[in-house]
Amino acid sequence: MSRLQHIFKRLRKSSEGLRQTKGQPSPRSAFRIGSYTLASLSFTAVAWNATELSEPTNLLSSSSSLSQTSTLTLIRSYLVWSTLSFPTLVDTSPTIFNFLLNSRIPLVPSLTEIIVKATFFPQFIPGETALECLPALEALRRRNVGSALNYSAEADAVEQMDIRDGEELRFKEIQRAIDVQGEFEKRMHLEGWAPGSSAFAVKVSGIIDPGVLRRASDALQGSRANIPNSLGEEVSYPGFPSETDSEILVPSLKTWSDVISSFPSLSQGDLEQLKTLWNRLDCLAAQARTNGVRLILDAEETWLNPAIDGYTLLLSMKHNKRDPVVYGTYQSYLQRQPAFLRAWLDHAQLNDYCLGLKLVRGGYIVKEKAHGEKQGKPGNGAVWATKDLTDTSYNSSVDTILEALRAQLDRPEKTLPLGIIFGTHNMDSVQTVLRTLEAKGLATRTAAGTLRMNNNAKGKVNIAQLYGMREDLSDVVCAAFEPSRSAISMKFIAYGTLRETMPFLSRRATENKSIMSGPTGAAAERRRVGAELRSRLSFGLL
Repeated sequence: MSRLQHIFKRLRKSSEGLRQTKGQPSPRSAFRIGSYTLASLSFTAVAWNATELSEPTNLLSSSSSLSQTSTLTLIRSYLVWSTLSFPTLVDTSPTIFNFLLNSRIPLVPSLTEIIVKATFFPQFIPGETALECLPALEALRRRNVGSALNYSAEADAVEQMDIRDGEELRFKEIQRAIDVQGEFEKRMHLEGWAPGSSAFAVKVSGIIDPGVLRRASDALQGSRANIPNSLGEEVSYPGFPSETDSEILVPSLKTWSDVISSFPSLSQGDLEQLKTLWNRLDCLAAQARTNGVRLILDAEETWLNPAIDGYTLLLSMKHNKRDPVVYGTYQSYLQRQPAFLRAWLDHAQLNDYCLGLKLVRGGYIVKEKAHGEKQGKPGNGAVWATKDLTDTSYNSSVDTILEALRAQLDRPEKTLPLGIIFGTHNMDSVQTVLRTLEAKGLATRTAAGTLRMNNNAKGKVNIAQLYGMREDLSDVVCAAFEPSRSAISMKFIAYGTLRETMPFLSRRATENKSIMSGPTGAAAERRRVGAELRSRLSFGLL
């Protein structure tokens, strides 16, 4: 224990020194930082957790996906989860790895990249391109697990490149990826797998200047304040979109001067970029439909969401006339969530389109709290005051959504049924979805005790986790339903080069630190992997 504390202490001092350093550290300092970082990864797994492999556990089940995982992959996973079990390493690793990868000292970046690519990178990112992800997609599908790709190159990961060029590069990559997914869907369909198990998640601020998106959101907040709410219920900040959002988000050349006159914060350049963004998203939605892929627009911070919500509404009204192609993201940690969700359900019914939803808790809570404090808002600003309230909001949304789906399927001549992806790393929420599916009559219990989705509900419900995380939840979902070729379980899969995805990986580590350090977090993942390794060791399978 004292030796681990010593390593952590040195890591902390090195990281603090790095943040205070101006200019290039000496070679000796760089190698010292690197050696302590890399040594900690292996020492943590071996020295701290070695006894765990000999301790009894009942975490395995006969249907565990770990039983289909190679021994070398399990060893790598054990190392990764052992490292993530310590918040100190989670806090310091982004800064240190960023320094090592950009060091001018010979061999340091190359050595760091080799080590990270052999450990953390493949645990969470199965490839640098969509094509490289195909083996992972196929392996998941043969376990009856769907997949949603996400090109995770973020704006701050593209160095020495004009911002417009970076946006165009990311847009072109998304187009290529959707085509790759379309070919994959065709091949799986020929093998007898049900269509519609692929999706692509788009971070909208990655294909437009976030500053433009924020100015547009501010303008939309002002314009919506002057429009009567036709749905009969007020939706709290950041509000609910309107068809009239098109005046700002899809501006006509003839009305540019009027828009700029009404909203001086917007420039002609902003309107040009917003029109380009609409053209890109409209193109992606049409391409997704052609390829049998769902297009998910990820929600972001509340000060960007008005524009994202507006684009989601306009795209849904255009492309979701037969079935949901465009999916919006619903953040349960926002206080607006209950009214926001009801308003979307009502709007879709009144305007005759299928609603596509991805339900999550939310991934920007640290930023939201800081923003609320800066604005002088009480509590946590736009988010619920406690995690319990967020959990209640999420689980209540499950009931609202599945009740709406039940009612829609009962009268198909009057309404178009929604599609829903429940994104959660919470076991209670997974069990809530499973119970509610049965209680609403969307799934029935078979003689064998498993659930069977009703024919009219097949393909309309998914339960998703991030790739490389919470395999136990994916196993629970797969085991809950009778074998079929229509996926209910789903994985969200980030991809990109190591340097492109480092901001994504760092943000995920920070956002999920409380989850990773909790009772069902990294320590639990480590124990599950350790149990499988112990089982193989005991039978001499190494």
